[in-house]
Amino acid sequence: MKTLTVMRGLPWSGKSYRAKELAEELEATILSTDDYWYEVNHPEKPDEYSFNRQFLPGAHKWNQLRAARAIERGESIIIDNTNTTASEPKPYIEHAHFCFPDEYKFCIEEPTSERWLEIRQLLYDKKSNKKELKKWAATLAEGSKETHNVPHFAIERMMWRWQCDLTVDQILTEGDKG
Repeated sequence: MKTLTVMRGLPWSGKSYRAKELAEELEATILSTDDYWYEVNHPEKPDEYSFNRQFLPGAHKWNQLRAARAIERGESIIIDNTNTTASEPKPYIEHAHFCFPDEYKFCIEEPTSERWLEIRQLLYDKKSNKKELKKWAATLAEGSKETHNVPHFAIERMMWRWQCDLTVDQILTEGDKG
């Protein structure tokens, strides 16, 4: 059976590191919207991360199309995005679930780093942990300067959007009128 793994986590929390570990284990292809900022936005500078918020919806669509093609080829894949809410990974899971029923196993994974495990606990009660989360946002922003240079305010927004303990069923029913 093929596997579609959804990685979840904040920038610089160990998400891509964990995705690489899983890719080896599962013999899976990693697909990240971040690839767009290297490969498509400025292809003449493939080593430079060239994020532009204006193109973010298109970048996500680009990655969703890559994933759809990989699913149609029968590949196991790992979606390495922040996936803070149920709506974000929904297009990936829906495609495999509805186009290839019973052919894919779905997994939701998060980083295993100590910093993520600490942050994850704080996210269960964001209001009470606001001060600590703000500190973590600054720490993650500083660390992300090495790779994607995500500002602290963007990380804080991701924290406030974060839905804890997402399940595949929650993702599939996201937005459905019950």
